[in-house]
Amino acid sequence: MQSIHLSDIQSWFSDYTRSFLTGEPNKDSAHQLKIDHTARVCKNIRMLAASIDLSEDQMRIAEAVALLHDLGRFEQYKRYGTFNDRKSVNHAALGVEIMEKTGVLEDLDDDERKRIVDAVRFHNAPALPSGKPPEELIFLRLIRDADKLDIWKVFADYYRYDNEPETAIVQHLPDRPTWAPSIIEDIVNRRMARFSHMETLNDFKLLQLSWVFDLNFPETYFLARQRGDLAVIAGSLPDVPSLRRAVAVVMEELEVKGKRG
Repeated sequence: MQSIHLSDIQSWFSDYTRSFLTGEPNKDSAHQLKIDHTARVCKNIRMLAASIDLSEDQMRIAEAVALLHDLGRFEQYKRYGTFNDRKSVNHAALGVEIMEKTGVLEDLDDDERKRIVDAVRFHNAPALPSGKPPEELIFLRLIRDADKLDIWKVFADYYRYDNEPETAIVQHLPDRPTWAPSIIEDIVNRRMARFSHMETLNDFKLLQLSWVFDLNFPETYFLARQRGDLAVIAGSLPDVPSLRRAVAVVMEELEVKGKRG
């Protein structure tokens, strides 16, 4: 990808997202949340891409993926008033639909366009698509890690400052002192927990912690360990033996894989 193409996509994205802003903070906060999230994910993906020595052209493709990965979130929130895919629409699929309708990628060659579309389409999937060669998955792996790093930050800040429930952030799950044993079992066995087993806010926190078992690059572990957001999320859970055990497994994974050299 040439630099002019990335610049064009950046300009288009800025114009597109600004079209959702009304100038009224109460109405704009959800969309601004995603604009800010996207900027940080772009920064994350640049750091991750640099750590694996991608070419300049590949770096630009990676940044375009980061810029467009949550494109569907803006229309999703406008239509449904929620970022909860289960209560509205798959935001990744909606983003692909918008890219195709607007032609934002029309100046790219077929291979570049396919890499970006595939990465956006599957960035929120439970697992990587099977049957694809590793070189076709590199941008998808990058965006999944870059996205997780910032989602951890957003929720760590939310839990750290004990904010009132916000529609744009929380999943409206009951904040009960209970948790799903199946999620604990997944974590103890070093598996990413299943979204379908989530019933309470504690389950959601545990699900976020379990993402540590779905990371793709050493630099992601290093940044997650350095930033400390997982420790904040873990610290917001009830202090009981079963949860302490699950948290210990997560922190061990981060400690072992988050060291450089």
